[in-house]
Amino acid sequence: MSSGMIAAAAVSQAIDLPEAPGKQQVLDSCTRCHGVDVIIAQPRSPDEWTEVVSIMVGHGTVLTDAEYDRILAYLSANLGPKEPAN
Repeated sequence: MSSGMIAAAAVSQAIDLPEAPGKQQVLDSCTRCHGVDVIIAQPRSPDEWTEVVSIMVGHGTVLTDAEYDRILAYLSANLGPKEPAN
């Protein structure tokens, strides 16, 4: 493995997802193809997460309906746009 790939893997492993129901499903399903850094790179609305997860399913991710729903609920609740401070 090249040093660049090793460094990228180390960075990806250092980034952690918020603790909440559905986290393990995201880790099990989504990180098969990319690191956590890709998941958290851009906060998205629930509709945007639905589109992203649907695209991943189109690329070959296999999920049951329950897994799909759990992943969307986790991503929408924990990795959405932050509310502006008042």
